[in-house]
Amino acid sequence: MKLKELLTPTLVYRTALGVSFILVISVAIVFHIQMKSLNQSVDLISDSNKKQFELEKIITEIIQRESGIRSYIITKDSLFYENNLQLKRKLFNGLSQLKSGYSSSEDIQNIENLSKDIQKRLALFEEVLAISNSKRTDPALLHAKLIEGNMQTKAIQQKIYKLIDKEVTKLKLHNINHRYDIETSTITAFSLTIITLVVLLFSLNKINLDFVKVRKLNEELKFVNQVSDNAEKVAGISHWKINIKTGKFFYSDNFFRILGLKPHAFEQNLDNFTPFIHPDDVEDAVRQHEESMRNHTPTSMIYRIVRQDGEIRYINSTGDFTHNSKGELVKIGVSNDITEEYTNKLALEEKNRTLIAMNAELESFNQIVSHDLQEPLRKIQMFISRIEDSDFETISEKGRDYFSKIKNAANRMQNLMMDLVDYSKTIKDDKVFVKTNLNKLLEDVVHELALNIEEKNAVIEIGNLPKLNTIPFQIHQLFVNLISNSLKYSKETTPPIIKIKAVKIKNGEKINDIELSDKKYYKITVTDNGIGFKQEFSEKIFMLFKRLETDIDYSGTGIGLAICKKIIENHNGFIKAEGKPDIGSVFILYLPK
Repeated sequence: MKLKELLTPTLVYRTALGVSFILVISVAIVFHIQMKSLNQSVDLISDSNKKQFELEKIITEIIQRESGIRSYIITKDSLFYENNLQLKRKLFNGLSQLKSGYSSSEDIQNIENLSKDIQKRLALFEEVLAISNSKRTDPALLHAKLIEGNMQTKAIQQKIYKLIDKEVTKLKLHNINHRYDIETSTITAFSLTIITLVVLLFSLNKINLDFVKVRKLNEELKFVNQVSDNAEKVAGISHWKINIKTGKFFYSDNFFRILGLKPHAFEQNLDNFTPFIHPDDVEDAVRQHEESMRNHTPTSMIYRIVRQDGEIRYINSTGDFTHNSKGELVKIGVSNDITEEYTNKLALEEKNRTLIAMNAELESFNQIVSHDLQEPLRKIQMFISRIEDSDFETISEKGRDYFSKIKNAANRMQNLMMDLVDYSKTIKDDKVFVKTNLNKLLEDVVHELALNIEEKNAVIEIGNLPKLNTIPFQIHQLFVNLISNSLKYSKETTPPIIKIKAVKIKNGEKINDIELSDKKYYKITVTDNGIGFKQEFSEKIFMLFKRLETDIDYSGTGIGLAICKKIIENHNGFIKAEGKPDIGSVFILYLPK
């Protein structure tokens, strides 16, 4: 029972197909080896024939040379004379090729011995020529040398024929092997063909079984399409396609639902869909579609549709071109109902327009504060100054007290208006960052506050500060406000000492639950020995118009530190304050690197 469960049709087919492929591959490998052996036998036969040819060529060259010399001696005709150097090149080139074709040491030694004999014979050729060309020719010596040369030629001829006989023997053996390789490779090729046919028949049977499975898969695919259709319904999207060759349209079921219709409510074509497009959008939508179909370019458009119940919906439609399985050009696309997103976008744009209008009003307010309100205030201050110069002594003591309060109120109003203008600048001005040398910038700040510093007998100590990207005029205003704040809230009996320096960030240092590090931020401290403040007010001092109860005897609008905080926020940094009453305060700046 267990064996039957294990031997499923799929497993049997896979095992049989695997065995068949192994057989085919094995027989193919054997066939390949046999064909390789057949090629080698052909090469050996060819090589043996070439060796025989070279050996025959060498002995022929020597015999022709000997015959030519004899004819030259008899006739003294240079036509029978051949340059000995050319003959040497021919012979030794042939010997070199022969030597490279042999692998056994015996054969190589035979070729080397033959080469030595040929060298002797060529030397004797030259000696015979020298004797025959001599003015006093010795016939007996010449005859003796000719006989000696003839004997050398016969000896060379015998050695060459022995080598040729050896190659003939090899050639017979190669031919036997060659015939055997042809026979075996023929049998192997036939076997490979039979096995391949068996595998092909087996595969066709498997294909037939797979076809049955495909039909089942098609049924499952229908179910998947239903799931996809439901997913489109939930997501509010649909898809469509147009076959460029046939002109046939296809709309998914949810395409009709978005129009407020049941699936396949009308014949699928552009003419039946166009009436649903909003009258104000139809011309542009049709024009873009026609241009896309003509130029085969992708489209992306937003248009409105009017459903059967009169409801207007916004549709985002994108389409592009591709080829189907038949190679036909098809435009496919997705239409998405974006009504909610689009109406939210329109609402946001309306809010942006309102914000722009409010910014314009703020700009007008700044203009009024910095110019229009300043003018009557300057006149008030001017008349106060004239009364103080000419009639102050004649005013009663109570009137003088009122007069001083009026003067202080006017000055405070002027300071308040200027601080408001400065604060608004930190909100609306363009934020252009520039590489800034803080030490050079602080030199300008100290120079600007020179009178206040001299009046208070203050000491300003500035350490080595970094260069970093800043909005220069805002950072300038930041340090002006911080130093002015320290000068303002200094002790009456103690000259202010203000220290500005860069310090290292400690491990684990945090602000607003954000961990800080030297890799990301510079830490700059501004320390003074002024009146300080209670630590519980460390957050409130940065609030707009906020002044502490300890500030009663000090002038100020409560905007300066709020401006500092806004400037630091514009630089994506952090600022915090630490204070101790009657000891002093520390303002800590974290500016990103």
